[in-house]
Amino acid sequence: MSFQPAIIQAFKISPSNTSVIRELESICNIYSLTPEKLKMKWEAFALTSQCDLIPTLPYIKILRNSLQRDFERNLKSRRTVKGKVATKRGGAFDFSEYGLDSVKQEDSVDDFMANLFERPAKAISSTKPMVTKTNLTPTAASNQFMNRPKSHVIESQYNGHLPMPDKDNSDLDMIKNTFSFGYTQGPVKPYRFMFEKIKEKSEGLAERIDYIGSLIQKEYEIEAFGNPGIAGQEAIYAYGLISSDHGSEQRINEKSILLQTSRDLGMGKRVLLDLSRVESYQLFPGQVIGVKGTNHNGIRFLVDEVFMPPMPVRDQYEIKENKTIDMIVSAGPYTLDNDLLFSPLQELLNHCKKERPDTLILMGPFLSVDHPAISSARLHALPEQIFYEQVITQLESLLSSCTETHIFLIPHPNDIIQNYNLFPQPALPANLNIKHERIHLASNPCSLLINGHTIGIANLDLLLRLGREEIIKNPIETDRFSRLTQHLLQQHTYYPLYPHAIEDNIDAGCLLDIHLPTKPDILILPSQFKEFVKGVNGSVCLNPGYLCKHQVAGTYARVILYPNVDERIRVDLLKL
Repeated sequence: MSFQPAIIQAFKISPSNTSVIRELESICNIYSLTPEKLKMKWEAFALTSQCDLIPTLPYIKILRNSLQRDFERNLKSRRTVKGKVATKRGGAFDFSEYGLDSVKQEDSVDDFMANLFERPAKAISSTKPMVTKTNLTPTAASNQFMNRPKSHVIESQYNGHLPMPDKDNSDLDMIKNTFSFGYTQGPVKPYRFMFEKIKEKSEGLAERIDYIGSLIQKEYEIEAFGNPGIAGQEAIYAYGLISSDHGSEQRINEKSILLQTSRDLGMGKRVLLDLSRVESYQLFPGQVIGVKGTNHNGIRFLVDEVFMPPMPVRDQYEIKENKTIDMIVSAGPYTLDNDLLFSPLQELLNHCKKERPDTLILMGPFLSVDHPAISSARLHALPEQIFYEQVITQLESLLSSCTETHIFLIPHPNDIIQNYNLFPQPALPANLNIKHERIHLASNPCSLLINGHTIGIANLDLLLRLGREEIIKNPIETDRFSRLTQHLLQQHTYYPLYPHAIEDNIDAGCLLDIHLPTKPDILILPSQFKEFVKGVNGSVCLNPGYLCKHQVAGTYARVILYPNVDERIRVDLLKL
């Protein structure tokens, strides 16, 4: 098939310029590009290289070399194992103790090459009218979900001996009291992303290292720090960021642990750590720690002791007298993989109408890019339209029945209804037509203050990322979920990994928005790990699980906040 007429029309070049046309046609054939896509790549290349938008042969050859490098880079990022292609990073991880099945990490060569050279799908006819109502029909999976034998069954509890609020006889609870909320930390504001500079990333990382280093120095009353990269015979104190000798290609191990110093302490240089003398440690890339030891030869720092940063302090706020807060917490997905009926969400809201909670916290994704109907482009309406019809209308119906309930909506990077597929995220956009005064749009992460109780929320699977990278030796905290959540508190940030996980996008210009300056009463961290609730250094750390998992019911949490009880918090984890 000849692309020459389409190339002439797309690039608006003279038919007599045969050498340019043939070169462009050759690129289209080799890299399976349409002339329109090639034009978009050429315009991006021309703007970057500051050349003329009219293609010339020398610059076309440079573009061709760039496309070839990108192609080869994609191939080199994968290695061939027995006729299959697998990513170099890691290998298979055993997540069975976390309540997860093993994740398949290999794709066949045929699948990889098919995805790499996949031609664009046939365009949908522009004459087909957009439907005004979402075309949704029940499936066998949704019917099976609605007819499941048991629902809203308690799986586990925290402080289960504390009484549930009696909303019919409210001498203690006084449910009609004024509901007050605010933020202990300012919400994330809209910002421009993909404009970060290497200098900004470097400065942000250096500031974080120095900040945690100052906390360690104050906590352990260290007089002065030394440079761990300089040879010496006396033991010194130092601090820095844990990184790997293998970069981001492989998982960290005890033979490849490096300590990256701060600019002031060691000009940002890295030194290899020898932890053979240390009896206990728990480390991961991006963790800032303090060490004591000796560097005898200038190459290897022999560590005698490791110092972890102190926990953040808790801000004390006025607790409204005789006001018990009943709160339901849930994380998406909210619809089964086989349809977009949002049956799990509807089931949860029907239960809320009976229980009449004071607060309902719903964390995305509400419409995930990973949903089969979205990833395969089988939608018959705009995602915003589906979200309004299937989610917002149901929430408004709930609020009309429960006149004292407030709802908080928190986005997720996988939500297709917002523009920020990265972390941190501003609140859901205004074009979603959410106007009810008791539906509050919060950012991700956010630090809420509800009637004097502080609640920190980070709607990203941080625990899975940490569990994948952490290495341990005789850890003091044997419970892994408690230890993983403890890392976030000790590092004073909602995302301590560096470099960040390959599936995450972290904007270096917004590190202050993911800073965790104080210890919340409740720290909510949704994860695909098995649901749990743990007490960690005075904070209740909660993973409510997902409301549904593919085609089966998931879990959610019910949290009761008491004003005048020592424990103050009761949590029930329930199967939907």
